[in-house]
Amino acid sequence: MGAKKQISLFSLLFLSFACFANETKGVTTPDSTPQSVQPTLSSNKKPIAIDADNQQIDIEKNSVTFSGNVVIVQDGLNIKADKVVITDMQDSTKQKITAYGKPIKFTQTIPEKDRVITGHSNKLIYDVKSNFVTLIGNAEIVQQDNHINSALITYDMNKQLIFAQPGKKERVKTVIVPNQIKRTN
Repeated sequence: MGAKKQISLFSLLFLSFACFANETKGVTTPDSTPQSVQPTLSSNKKPIAIDADNQQIDIEKNSVTFSGNVVIVQDGLNIKADKVVITDMQDSTKQKITAYGKPIKFTQTIPEKDRVITGHSNKLIYDVKSNFVTLIGNAEIVQQDNHINSALITYDMNKQLIFAQPGKKERVKTVIVPNQIKRTN
């Protein structure tokens, strides 16, 4: 085995063992249930903690798959899914988290703006570096009583921008409560 492959293998094995290490801090999930989860990767110095029933590492593809009651927590972002695949584990500029479920649920809490945004879909892609979430299939984003339903919703969490696209022969559906919009701005 070449030196480069040994270093890559060692890095993934180290990462795998870090996933099983006990963390002394509890992390709160979307339903406010404390969970003891293990950090596995980080973006912009914010750790991502993942808790799941099973984990599988594919060294050749540089990916990790979590399955069964997967909970992901990162600095106010919470994702619950049936299955999660994390790609490009060793390259923080390309890391992507793809979640699958019926539905996947996510929550973003923004304490400085006293804002909570929730959503769900059949598939979710989280670009870790850009802090960008794409919801695919039966997608919905909700803030208080305001909500957007569409086949595809993209959400820039840094800029708080949402873009919704309908599926074929569909339309984007939105409900806005004006008093709530005024209060959140």
